[in-house]
Amino acid sequence: MGSSKRVSECRYSRRCLMKYWSATAALYGLAGGLATDSLWAAERQTLRVALSWIPNYEFSDLWIALERDYYAADELTIEWKSGGPNTPNPVERVASGEVDIGLQVTLRPVLEAISRGNDFVIFGARYQKRSGGILSLAKAPIKTIDDLVGKRIICPSVVDARTVETALTVAGLPNDFTYVPGGYSPHGLLHGQGDGMVAFSTNQPLLLEAQGMVAEEDFFHRSWDELGLPGYNTLFFAHREFLRMRRESVVQFMRGLVRGWNVAKADMEYVTHLTVDKYGLDFGLDFDQQLRALEVSKEFIHSEDTEAHGLFWVNETRLAGPIYDALRAGGVENLPDVESILDMSIVTDANRL
Repeated sequence: MGSSKRVSECRYSRRCLMKYWSATAALYGLAGGLATDSLWAAERQTLRVALSWIPNYEFSDLWIALERDYYAADELTIEWKSGGPNTPNPVERVASGEVDIGLQVTLRPVLEAISRGNDFVIFGARYQKRSGGILSLAKAPIKTIDDLVGKRIICPSVVDARTVETALTVAGLPNDFTYVPGGYSPHGLLHGQGDGMVAFSTNQPLLLEAQGMVAEEDFFHRSWDELGLPGYNTLFFAHREFLRMRRESVVQFMRGLVRGWNVAKADMEYVTHLTVDKYGLDFGLDFDQQLRALEVSKEFIHSEDTEAHGLFWVNETRLAGPIYDALRAGGVENLPDVESILDMSIVTDANRL
């Protein structure tokens, strides 16, 4: 596998969210000081990266970069660690010094770790908007935030239920919905256990498509952004001192991802074979599902900001404004000053191919 390192995990076929953050919040504060300068020596040419999920289509840019040895010219080795169930989340891994760079699914745990003393800096985001949202069927369509009121919503976890509450609060609507505990399969929705379910556009809707159902006719998926709850997904972050000492290596890493994505989006079947047959081989991934998920994910990777500034851009005004407002509505306190935790110079340099 060249410069990559595969970490085997149990096989999982359905996506789930990260652990409930408050259960591990204390750990983040305690672990923040464990990493030392000796881990970040300038002569070290290995970057240790914690993925946000199992090795699937989401990391197509990395698979291309590794497969084509984009890092060889810089004498840089990328050692990646799988995420997913039964693994420490990236915030824990970066805080403890196990890895150098984390890819965290959502923003909130990174900010909560910062508020507990971890000197993290965010330097990019893979997805410009959140792929999660609400899936519903034609018999009880949920197309707008107003449609959520009074509905039974299947939520895989209490975190998801709180996201629904936050969306209603931000919209100025009553917190009137029924939380129905459930899993990640659309089975419960199809059998009437709820009027809608928390789902990802790259997962459950595709399962319905595979059954012959038609989007915007038989079922509807609205992302959290479309429901008035803006955000980014899959944040790149690291310790501030690490970025100071190893900045050029991080730029090289991100530049490889930019190059990798340009190849991946042009030949999705090729990179999906890499995902299924090599880098994600231990996870029993389905080729057709991974290919379709990759196709859908394109709309989340690109935005007006990426057109203007390049891939992985985080808009400071958007973050400090509507995204922070939504976090406050969700009960997040002591949000750090955006200017102090955001560094877009790295992706600016990375996009200069």
